[in-house]
Amino acid sequence: MEGEKLPPPSYGNVITILSIDGGGVRGIIPAILLMHLEAELQKCKKDENVRIADFFDVIAGTSTGGLITAMLTAPNENGRPLFSASEIRDFYIKECPNIFHETW
Repeated sequence: MEGEKLPPPSYGNVITILSIDGGGVRGIIPAILLMHLEAELQKCKKDENVRIADFFDVIAGTSTGGLITAMLTAPNENGRPLFSASEIRDFYIKECPNIFHETW
């Protein structure tokens, strides 16, 4: 599967949508949940290159959820997702202090 772009899943007339809420630094919560989901999907498919984006027709988010969405769907040079969910989680852990400043 490496380097192979997967078509969106087909469930007849059903369209699969992943919506990720905003919430600033709390974006770490969906990042961790998506990391666990991606790991389970990789086990089910017996393929460590499987990504969250392989299973949804549409992925959308607001605020920090939009950042996660962009990272889940940004393509690499082979048209595959550039970041894994665990890399997104690691990004949040490392960069949250630089992105989300305390305002109160």
